[in-house]
Amino acid sequence: MTRTAIFPQDRHALYEQHGYSAAIKSQDLLFVSGQVGSREDGSPEPDFEKQVERAFQNLAATLAAAGCTFDDIIDV
Repeated sequence: MTRTAIFPQDRHALYEQHGYSAAIKSQDLLFVSGQVGSREDGSPEPDFEKQVERAFQNLAATLAAAGCTFDDIIDV
């Protein structure tokens, strides 16, 4: 079975530094890991409200990198 790590654009550093990938595609399924509200450089966002917004932006970017949208989500 082939498993492909999925990364949003410019987020490969997280995998290189920590072995973390935002999602794994296996056949026709996409398994998305928990998304955090980090900035583009991987640093934490100090403002809680902005963290939540960034978490959803990061999730949307991860889905887009796999050719998906929020409409493709089956279970959370």
